[in-house]
Amino acid sequence: MDVGRGETEWNALHEQLDELVAAHHQLEELVRVIVEISSDLDLDVTLHRIVSAAMELTGARCGALGIRGSDGELVSVLNNGLDDDTAWRLGTLPVGDGLRIDDLSASRHTREQVGDDSPIRALLAVPITVRGADFGNLYLADDRPGRLFSDFQEGAVRALATAAAAAIDNARLFEREREAAKWTKASREITTAMLSGDPQTGPLQLIVNRTLELADAEQAILLVPKEPDRPGCDVDTLVVAATAGRYASEVIGRQVPMDGSTTGGVARRGLPLITDSFQYPIEGFTDVGERSAIVMPLTADDAVLGVIAVARRPHQPPFDNDYLELVSDFARHAAIALALAAGREHALNQELSQADTVGDAVNAAAEELRRLWRARRVLAVTFPTHVPSTQTAPQLVSVGESTQWVDLAPETQRMLTSLRDGDLLTPNTTRPGTAGIAMQHPDGVLVVWIDLVEERSFTLEDQTLLTVLAGRLGQGLQRVHQVDQQRETALALQHAILGPADLPPGFAVRYQAASRPLQVGGDWYDVVGLDDGRIALIVGDCVGHGLAAATVMGQVRSACRALLFGNASPGAALEGMDRFAARLPGAQCTTAVCAVLNPDTGELVYSSAGHPPPILVLADGTTQMLEEGHTIALGMRARWPRPEARLTMPAGATLLFYTDGLVERRRMALESGISRAADLVRDLRASALDELADQIMTGLAPSGGYQDDVALLLYRHPAPLELDFPADASHLAPTRAALRSWLTRARVDPNLAMDVLVAAGEAVANAIEHGHRHSPGGTISLRAIALVDQLRLTIVDTGTWKPQQQVPSLHRGRGIALMKGLMHDVTIDHGAAGTTVHLSARIT
Repeated sequence: MDVGRGETEWNALHEQLDELVAAHHQLEELVRVIVEISSDLDLDVTLHRIVSAAMELTGARCGALGIRGSDGELVSVLNNGLDDDTAWRLGTLPVGDGLRIDDLSASRHTREQVGDDSPIRALLAVPITVRGADFGNLYLADDRPGRLFSDFQEGAVRALATAAAAAIDNARLFEREREAAKWTKASREITTAMLSGDPQTGPLQLIVNRTLELADAEQAILLVPKEPDRPGCDVDTLVVAATAGRYASEVIGRQVPMDGSTTGGVARRGLPLITDSFQYPIEGFTDVGERSAIVMPLTADDAVLGVIAVARRPHQPPFDNDYLELVSDFARHAAIALALAAGREHALNQELSQADTVGDAVNAAAEELRRLWRARRVLAVTFPTHVPSTQTAPQLVSVGESTQWVDLAPETQRMLTSLRDGDLLTPNTTRPGTAGIAMQHPDGVLVVWIDLVEERSFTLEDQTLLTVLAGRLGQGLQRVHQVDQQRETALALQHAILGPADLPPGFAVRYQAASRPLQVGGDWYDVVGLDDGRIALIVGDCVGHGLAAATVMGQVRSACRALLFGNASPGAALEGMDRFAARLPGAQCTTAVCAVLNPDTGELVYSSAGHPPPILVLADGTTQMLEEGHTIALGMRARWPRPEARLTMPAGATLLFYTDGLVERRRMALESGISRAADLVRDLRASALDELADQIMTGLAPSGGYQDDVALLLYRHPAPLELDFPADASHLAPTRAALRSWLTRARVDPNLAMDVLVAAGEAVANAIEHGHRHSPGGTISLRAIALVDQLRLTIVDTGTWKPQQQVPSLHRGRGIALMKGLMHDVTIDHGAAGTTVHLSARIT
């Protein structure tokens, strides 16, 4: 046998196995980093993760991501490990389908582009293509001699680039959807406010204010016809009727001719545009420097209602066409809202804006169409595209007369099916007294069929109106569907960032978001256990509602937590949040009250930034508003002092923190709402804390439900005592000591405290001696809570008690009788899982 040859083959086999193991490990790493880069929907986070993941996969020392604009020009470079100049030079380097260079010094042309003084030796670059467009290039570089990128590493990076494209696409889509949700929500808010008949500000000012806020702009103006009663073609002058932002007072009232002006041209054509230069200057608006602006028409029923112009700051990025579409859609909704407010249209849009689901929207629309045409019956039939019609009947909504699909005449079924298969938004009025039309539905096609009371023909005006309404209904259903999907994501986000689910003893919280349709908001609560045993309490309110406010809220809440861990001072925490809020878009004007509680002594240190005052109700019903330590909201002024106030909560006191949504009501002073809340806590102070929280939310709720987000936090001093210990006699003394200390904090009369100690001691002793005589490894729990008028103790074991002797001995068997003699109420429940003893004593 050739020993040398066998050894060589054996070594070769080992090398192959090692290569296979290494390849398997690299594949696992590739899968892991692909999952990691796709785990966040924030675009900036995703891009940084892509660079870090590529460096990790290849072991490269440096990495960069060059991002290109729609014109192919380099717009930015993300850099990890390189100086900015080298990273930018890499970003301009042509890559084509990919580029791999083992020694940059051997490639003179590439070396010149990267820089002769660059330490880079090995280079690997691959393109990233998103939806067929060149997004940019991913670069990996290394300066170590002899360092080469392998074929496998290049393949792994190409696979990563493919996954990165999907992750980037998802992140950009999420950003667009989030932005679209903001504008859609604003449209609905404006419509609701105008249709309510009592908007807090004038309709035009309401529109211009929301436009400025949503576009993050410097100025916004709204121009209306100087002669509003004249036909649109005869209007010759526009006048600035509402302004917001910079130079608002200087611009109001300025007049602009329809002919020869940019704003007039937009009003005439009815088409929005993006521009950085205006024909016919508007003093105070177009003469403040070159900057990007969007000009949008407000037209409804072929009437010129107005023009909105919104301009960004000079250093901000210009508006793009995607944003133009968002703002234009908002302008269309604003125009419709103005028309509705003037009584020129119907209430279909209002019905759609109130719907939370697509099914609700279809039902509401069918009811509105029946009312509008005084129809005998309206059918709304949904034909899903993903379910073959032969497998199941379509979903049918019938208003006016109840019916099912199977009950319809075959001729009617055929007519509805033919409408589904025909052109969308094309009315069918071939049968007198009826009209049908098909439109897009999120799940397929929706067909609406109207049966009039009398067999009259649908007029041309009827058909035109039906087409318009069907188009709006189809668009509305798509928006409702998108928002319904966003709601699930938004609610998950809200619950993840709102506050802790597990609270320390003695606390109760409630949260309710009133923001429709996403039902999330900017209010929050937090209860934070500090290192020294004290507990921080925070309740705050970020400006706005919905997903944007919830996102800001999550960052502000996290910042406050971090500040308190660093320095357990409410005033210092608010000072730090001031600086944070001033730099975080959307966080300015946040209000918050922050407190640090010593649960042993009841000492409370608190500070408030523009927030409604906490309410303290003592056991005797005395009520106190904690109005000291109060200053302005966060992010308003730099280095604003944040004073603190102190008090000591007596036993039996209840503390309420809340946001203004709990107490603020239209046409009622805020102080009156706060007084109502204080009276409710006082009257119900004898209730258990969770019951009190529910009663407050129910008792203060308006008849139509809360119109603003509500966060509520309750604490009662002292917190309940919660002890868990092994069923062993050695734990009797520590348990008694802990209970005695808690009774002292609860300011229980010494005589009553002694009775409680004896009764509880008997219950614990019985649990140890009798309940666990056969199972010494069991557990006993003791819970004690102090209410305004009584003490409640619960002792639970996991054993089985020895049956009570009918005639107790001289020295044993008197524990239960003793408990009943000392307490006002004693209940003992035996079960298969153990025994529970309830002790209750009245506090005089």
